[in-house]
Amino acid sequence: MKKILILILVIAIIFALPISAAPGDNSDPIVVLSYLNQRFNELIAKYNLDKVAEHEKTIAELKEKIKNGSNGGTGASTLEVVNLKAGEKLIAGAGAEIILRGGKATAIASDLGGLSDVTKAVDIAHGVDIAPNHLLIVPRNDGRGVLATTAAILMVRGEYKVVSQ
Repeated sequence: MKKILILILVIAIIFALPISAAPGDNSDPIVVLSYLNQRFNELIAKYNLDKVAEHEKTIAELKEKIKNGSNGGTGASTLEVVNLKAGEKLIAGAGAEIILRGGKATAIASDLGGLSDVTKAVDIAHGVDIAPNHLLIVPRNDGRGVLATTAAILMVRGEYKVVSQ
């Protein structure tokens, strides 16, 4: 009789263990929908997945700006041909690259220096003639650029504006 009681007690304990597990607990073998929803919401908040559409829209706008960036000297990554009339100035932004392809032009410098002629490894001071086909780099956005003494053709990469006198 004792053996039967012990056997019944062991069977009762075995069947009672799954019932004692709390829903959603580590010992609960069944995953409930509320637990899954809670975890999904935590992950969405953690990785900002609710803003994916906004990020995709921003990326598309930036791609379009890069694609159309060569209009008006807005900092495009490609060289843009710029035609200047005699007396016109091209004022470049920081990091802009300029190559004189035709005509004559002089450098416009600032108090902090001139244009960096990387072809010749010199600094071109204000009013000095620019050699054709030399790569010039504007180090700062402080009014440096090029003054066309005759009609000039330039290749420009980076931000710039053309100023007529």
